[in-house]
Amino acid sequence: MGRVVAVGTKFMLEVNAAAILTQLRATSQASVSSLASQTGLSRQAVSRSLAVLESMGLVEISAPQRVAAGRPPQLVRFRAEAGRLLGVDVQPRTVRIVVADLAGDLGTDSTVPLRRSSAGALADSLRAAVVDVLGRAGIRPADVWHVSVAAPGIVDPATGHVVLSPSMPEIVGDAILRGVRAAVDAPVYVDNDVKLATNGERWRGTPHAEDALVFIDWGERIGAGIVLRGELYRGASNDAGDLGYLDLVAPRARVDSDPDLGPFERWVGTRELLRIAGNAAGRAGGVTLPDLVAAARRDEDWALVAIATVSSRFAKGIAAIRALLDPQVVVIGGELAELGPLLLAPLVDALRAEQLTQPRLEISALGADAIIHGAVRHSLSWVERERFDAPAIHRASPPGP
Repeated sequence: MGRVVAVGTKFMLEVNAAAILTQLRATSQASVSSLASQTGLSRQAVSRSLAVLESMGLVEISAPQRVAAGRPPQLVRFRAEAGRLLGVDVQPRTVRIVVADLAGDLGTDSTVPLRRSSAGALADSLRAAVVDVLGRAGIRPADVWHVSVAAPGIVDPATGHVVLSPSMPEIVGDAILRGVRAAVDAPVYVDNDVKLATNGERWRGTPHAEDALVFIDWGERIGAGIVLRGELYRGASNDAGDLGYLDLVAPRARVDSDPDLGPFERWVGTRELLRIAGNAAGRAGGVTLPDLVAAARRDEDWALVAIATVSSRFAKGIAAIRALLDPQVVVIGGELAELGPLLLAPLVDALRAEQLTQPRLEISALGADAIIHGAVRHSLSWVERERFDAPAIHRASPPGP
């Protein structure tokens, strides 16, 4: 379907302005003549629409450039710096905040410790972190158009309140919203971190045209983002894909020592992997994940055995996903994705025992960055809907005939 354009009335002018803005954002800079050609509008109609966009601060029109012969081109630039977006990744130990422009390009990036003694302390810590990153980026709170926050838990998308977060009980309720809103006067959206990571991977990771895809964040905690018919599937309670609570095959072990983890997480998560690795290596003090990764890359048996043991268990979760959803591809992210092919190979071997044809397995192209990219993508979608389409331009543009 072609781009919708029209001429004649003020609203039609704004429809055209939205079409021109869409084209200009795709190219960053273009001449008035090329915009007319690409949108099918006359040069005069393009100029009228650009005047509306210029009055809103969204474009910059330069003076015609001198050329040897012919009419000099007049260039127009999309002002990606006209507003700022914040992507926020709240984790049990730290918060990462990234400033992005209206093109979705990332700028100032800050990761700081979080105070978690209470919900109030966490809210104050978030406020201070946002204020700090804005100061270092040299932008005012009023420059922020939208904020998207990723949280490790189940979130009510209608209210932005966290409903359940075993790893961070102090964020249950509105602590995140209170903290961010105390620093900026902009819309704030809170969502589950894995769901945002799924959209981030699809946006800035390996291109995927599949209609059925599952993104699994595999670390100490385990969750999945499910894409069906090309759209993120949330389920009735917005917690579809909470794999950590699978209890089909996981033995009920270490419930007392790991009460904050679900059954599947206790069986295949990072803690269990490091326990197995420590025992295999004969290290009473245990091993760290960097130790394990380095040893696996050196082909040390104890590391490879630990990875193979947990991978054979994890394959049961993938097989359950396959039986229920039949995705075309499963993308594995999270901290264990750092193992790359060393993780994929034993998973593929374990899945060969399954009777059903299994989905293609991939390692995330973005790693931990998928969450931040997903947060920025959500804020950008809000801007496109609330600031850049024709009704939004109609609301923001000056009165006219």
